[in-house]
Amino acid sequence: MVADIGFSVACYKGDVPLLRGCLASIKYFAPDAPICLVIDGDFDSRPFEKRYGVSCIRRRDVRHPELRKSSFGPGITKMVAFWESPFERIFHVDADAVLWGDVRKNLPSVEVDVIFNEPHEEITDYIQRTQYFDPEHIFNHIEPFNWKGNSYFQAGVVCVRRGVLDLGEYLQMLECQRAHPDVFINMDQGMLNILVFRALKAGKIKAVQAHLQSVVPVIAKPELELRFQIRNGKPMPWIQPTVIHWAGPKPYTVNPDIYSLPMDYFREIGMREFGLPEWFPIRLAMRMDETWHRDVPKAVLKAKRIVKSMIGRN
Repeated sequence: MVADIGFSVACYKGDVPLLRGCLASIKYFAPDAPICLVIDGDFDSRPFEKRYGVSCIRRRDVRHPELRKSSFGPGITKMVAFWESPFERIFHVDADAVLWGDVRKNLPSVEVDVIFNEPHEEITDYIQRTQYFDPEHIFNHIEPFNWKGNSYFQAGVVCVRRGVLDLGEYLQMLECQRAHPDVFINMDQGMLNILVFRALKAGKIKAVQAHLQSVVPVIAKPELELRFQIRNGKPMPWIQPTVIHWAGPKPYTVNPDIYSLPMDYFREIGMREFGLPEWFPIRLAMRMDETWHRDVPKAVLKAKRIVKSMIGRN
């Protein structure tokens, strides 16, 4: 099963600082695995293509016209891979995550269509409504299904067989979201869970749970420090391979309270491999990387909005 799996990572320019760590970790723990970037917007991916041999899907590369038109942007870019990926099986990993071991070893040997993460938190009514979808609201706009009691999963790490999910239903949800922007709270997370569990309940797909990720916000910092350590310059294995996923506050240098050691380790590898001198302080380099790829574009966008507003008033 491992032989036909490729990693998919959705990204835009602002993801580059963490994307470096994500890609470096994949190549560290799964060096034989192919990688495909699904890119929203425009940034120079050639260094990643040359160094890691990644392939890329940009908007212009998408064959399906509605996917090309509608499925790029915050929270939905990753969905393109489930129908357009070059791999038979897509192991999607969000850019704000790193492998900690070859997580492919956790996948079951049985032939299934979707493998999603084992439950990582209790799904209370509040979690259901704020993290996945609000049943009292959403089914006023889309066809209802037997949603109660399902083991909804964090969508940042998931393995899906290409083309198995209902593209028509996904496009309908995108159309609904455009008409009613408040319906899909977390965009891809609600959409993907609905696609998977509706099809599962209807007997159209086979799906199983497995341990795929450690979701940082639901694990206490002391526990994270115990689980994920660096010794003698190498990552220490945890009890099983996992993907460490910062599905919440991100491990940037400006967030010192976030446990960032695993991401910092692979970000440094990623930056040194691209020519950062050994003598250059890594924390300074990471902060500069964040400034260039995140702070500067935000400042430029803000300035453009101010100018447009001034022109409009005049």
